Amino acid sequence: MSGSKSLKINIFFNTSKKRDSSIQNSIFLLCLPWSLPVPLTPRMNDPHPHILRSDFACYAVKFSPFDPYLIAVSTSQYYGIVGNGRQLICRISPGPGGALQIIRSFDTQDGLYDCAWNEMNQNQIVSGDGGGGIKLWDMNTQDGFPIAMWKEHQTEVSSVDWNLQTKDCFLSASWDNTIKLWTPMSQQSIRTFNAHTYCVYQALWSPRKANVFASASGDHSVRIWDTNAPHPAMVIAPAHEGEVLSLDWNKYNENVIATAGVDRTIKMWDLRNQRAPYLTLPGHSFAVRRIRWSPHRADVIASVSYDMTCCLWSTTAPQSLMSRFEHHSEFAVGLDFNLFVPGQLATGSWDGHCAVWSLQGQPPPKLMKPGNAGPTQPPPQGAPGLGPPGR
Repeated sequence: MSGSKSLKINIFFNTSKKRDSSIQNSIFLLCLPWSLPVPLTPRMNDPHPHILRSDFACYAVKFSPFDPYLIAVSTSQYYGIVGNGRQLICRISPGPGGALQIIRSFDTQDGLYDCAWNEMNQNQIVSGDGGGGIKLWDMNTQDGFPIAMWKEHQTEVSSVDWNLQTKDCFLSASWDNTIKLWTPMSQQSIRTFNAHTYCVYQALWSPRKANVFASASGDHSVRIWDTNAPHPAMVIAPAHEGEVLSLDWNKYNENVIATAGVDRTIKMWDLRNQRAPYLTLPGHSFAVRRIRWSPHRADVIASVSYDMTCCLWSTTAPQSLMSRFEHHSEFAVGLDFNLFVPGQLATGSWDGHCAVWSLQGQPPPKLMKPGNAGPTQPPPQGAPGLGPPGR
């Protein structure tokens, strides 16, 4: 991301138990919403939090779909506004005081905004950068260079996501309003989807339908696509009162998605009747940056926000907000559940920390940004670098 540029933060300010291991593992396999190569030894929940301290701002955190001890962290220098990026692969060290041990590190010229594991190769991960580039990394390489690179997007790549069904392709979404379909075997994108009229912040494959994905955009819409068609099969607009920053598919119901945006809410949609959300969850004080459905419970979803908190929600309980975690001291933007460890969650923040912890264990301590300075107070609407008010 050479040169100075505005960073789209899009803040919405509103004044107003133990069993035989083989049996346990078999039960877990049967419960998986899709087939994955699960390690032979199931990992037990560790009650201690694990912390990574990075010199760069953490943007995305993704647990490995192959190894319950691995997590990828995408980071950006100077909060992703200018400067370099670094793709980290970390190993979770169990026990009290266990840190996240960096086992590979890849430096980039531009900040990194998102990453996704190659669903066909446990050693590879793809990341999207602030210069419009996409890079594929392999942990077995002897150097720090990507094994493949693509650059077709005109501006920042905000999202990458690997297909869970075919496992041979991935999506990228960009601030240039487009979504692109890629395969590692081709030097060019397979297809471009360009129905959005503003930045596309996320594009995610359906966990059950190989050709279907959803996208969230600053044009206030959510769109459902079939890769065999150039235009979206469904449009939800407006999905939020403002930009839509994140979405996720429910892992147990192919017709349910959740969305989140600058209006500080999370909304649940049934795609069979998308005229209105069937549930709206208020509770964050600023924009909701990322949401993730639990892979272990159909009624649990997590969120992180520019209010620096992580929240855990129930979509069926009378009291929707289950827990609120306030360990970060800067914008919380990265979020993921560990597929192999029920109740284990990871968050990433601009304070330079990635925290991994069990919801049944100790919560993370307060994580201060470099110099132990206090938390950044959100700037006023329309402050430089944050985009115009009302977006």
